[in-house]
Amino acid sequence: MKKQYKLISIFFFSFLILSYYLYNPSALYFLNDDLVHIPLSSNNFFFQHHSFRVMHEILVTIEYNFFGKNAAGYHYVQYFIHLVCSVLVYFFSQTICKEYGNLKEQENSLVSILTASFFCIYAFHSESVLWILGTTASLATLFFLASTITYMKRDKGVFFVYSLLFFQLGLFTYESNWVAPVFIGLLSWATIQKSKKEWKKESVYPFVYIGSFLINLVIRKIIIGQYGGSYGDQKLFGFDVKRIIYNGVCLLVRSFIPPSQSSVYFIAFTVLLFIILAFYVRKIIAKKKGDMLMLILALSFLASLIPVLTLGISTHSRESERYLYLPSIFLCLFIIYSLFKLYAGNRLCIAVIFLFAYNIFFLYINARDYAVAGNIAKSYYTHLEKEKKDTGKIVLVKFPQQFNGLPLFRLGFKEGLFWIDNIDTNRIEIPKDEELKVSVSYTKAIAKRGFSFNFKESKTDSNQTIELMYDSTYFSIADFNKQ
Repeated sequence: MKKQYKLISIFFFSFLILSYYLYNPSALYFLNDDLVHIPLSSNNFFFQHHSFRVMHEILVTIEYNFFGKNAAGYHYVQYFIHLVCSVLVYFFSQTICKEYGNLKEQENSLVSILTASFFCIYAFHSESVLWILGTTASLATLFFLASTITYMKRDKGVFFVYSLLFFQLGLFTYESNWVAPVFIGLLSWATIQKSKKEWKKESVYPFVYIGSFLINLVIRKIIIGQYGGSYGDQKLFGFDVKRIIYNGVCLLVRSFIPPSQSSVYFIAFTVLLFIILAFYVRKIIAKKKGDMLMLILALSFLASLIPVLTLGISTHSRESERYLYLPSIFLCLFIIYSLFKLYAGNRLCIAVIFLFAYNIFFLYINARDYAVAGNIAKSYYTHLEKEKKDTGKIVLVKFPQQFNGLPLFRLGFKEGLFWIDNIDTNRIEIPKDEELKVSVSYTKAIAKRGFSFNFKESKTDSNQTIELMYDSTYFSIADFNKQ
């Protein structure tokens, strides 16, 4: 047993090193509305823009007191939170597999470590680890995991109280935790089905849990005047059936495949994905490998998408991938657990290797783009710092609001300019909405992470024109399509 745990520890530690290389926190910078909310938090302003994410705002306030305007510090904290979540995914998987799965103990341990490692390098929730404001999703997931792990030990002492406490902290962090009552309801149902408890005794736990959720909604309504927070009740609770179905399909598909600028390619990969999923489900049914744990995980994954069904996710960019952070817990465990149920030996090894290689590749691509976007943002703020002593107008030419599907300056540029460089933003003029696109050469130069961005200046008596200069081998400027 000691040897087994030693091997597990070595395996997971190796993935921590790999994930650090992939995420590369030191290469990241402030992006988009990071520079709207961080300055507000630096002034101890809470419930920003009618949001109900006070735990994250407290975290950002603490970060500001430690790191000030050093973006790397925020990203290291963000990466650390992701690592904690990955470790908690291991304990979550270990506990739920033991309680509701039917694998052997040694297999449970292997499933758990593979699930935690898979979650750590899962490619399609990267926004939560690479964009500072995306930490709302990872921090909320940390509280979700702590709440559900302690809930599964609800009969032991004060663990149920801890579960309720962590649940409330999660609700004060992000709306994704609204799925928690559904998940714990499924756990209690599964416990009763396994004849471990009587309904009357077990039902107390989910009812109290749901009651605490309703109390939180009342508090939310009293404090910010609505349930939907910064999204708004109308948007969050809107009921456009066609839109909900479309968003649901996009969220499901984007849990498996990356975005694409080409709608044709995305539709083709979507069709292929549904064929593979249909084949996989059919195989589970035909071999009679389905069990209660698979059902819990599948239903929980689908339920975890419900809070964002009216919001959706982009199929052309990485925007809103934070919505997939918490759902990916259930998806990662379902995939690993079901592979162990269906395959063994070489087939299992090949499937796991392919799964990890696929996600490592796209995570690297995502992190590379975030680092390049951060480099552009940092170049602007560094270059413009010298302008704070002047009073003339600054015209920004070839100013990218987006880079390769990543929001760069769509929000927050002027707020950041004032916060970082103390420049009067009334001096700034941006003639066109543009985006920086990448060429085939950029895609082919996959090992290249460092790109230089400079500026060309021209002056008149009253204006200073600053134009972004880049290597046209890899990049081009285009009109920004806001849709």
